[in-house]
Amino acid sequence: MAQGEGLVRVEREGDRATVVWDRPPAQVFDRALLQSLAGSLGSDPVRTAKVVVLKGARQRWSAGFAVEDHLSDRVPAMLTAFRQVLTALWSIPGPVVAQVEGLCLGGGLELVAACDLAYASASASFGQPEIRLGVFPPLGVALYGQTLGPKRAAELLFLGETIPAARAEAIGLVGRVVADGEMEGTIARVADQLTRLRQGSLVLLKKALSRSGPAPWDRLDQAEEIYLKELMALPGAEEGLRAFLEKRPPVWPTP
Repeated sequence: MAQGEGLVRVEREGDRATVVWDRPPAQVFDRALLQSLAGSLGSDPVRTAKVVVLKGARQRWSAGFAVEDHLSDRVPAMLTAFRQVLTALWSIPGPVVAQVEGLCLGGGLELVAACDLAYASASASFGQPEIRLGVFPPLGVALYGQTLGPKRAAELLFLGETIPAARAEAIGLVGRVVADGEMEGTIARVADQLTRLRQGSLVLLKKALSRSGPAPWDRLDQAEEIYLKELMALPGAEEGLRAFLEKRPPVWPTP
């Protein structure tokens, strides 16, 4: 059974719900897609499922948030839309599994970090390239120090490099790398294993895990405040973003 039209659809099969977004060619998240995704994650077929799988259509996860939505007059609305996604995602009672194929960059990688489990195809690639545009990812700042450790988080965020799936697995961005062509079978087996378990136990395990570490909301509040009030107040704050959109090298002001 499939529900939804356009950017995001929900497919429900037994106790498994699959949420699929489709914005070709690179599955870039703009505000419309984020709002549609938040609505789908909060829908009854998703919230009542034992296990929820997230995936991009056409074997592509996401190249991240739309660069134009990072501009100062649009970024508050973009951050709000992403918070709506996180609120819906983190309120899903059961485990959420990220099925990652293709490019997984920027906000796309932050979305993976917000999931409970993550599996990646061997040819997938990962990165947080925001610093190369003169900005940074607030949720990545809030999460990676806890999930990856401070040094690995700093390397990922400061360098902005794209890394292969094997490296992403080694540093803890994903739980397992799967051979190309075997992803659907792997996700089906994982989902089947989870749906055979008692739903109440899955829900309480997720609740206990969420309380075993510091809540991310306070750290996200702080990261967003620095982004909006300090980063966007720097001279030439939009230079990297506009250079990307205009397909030219940035000319950075000092400092």
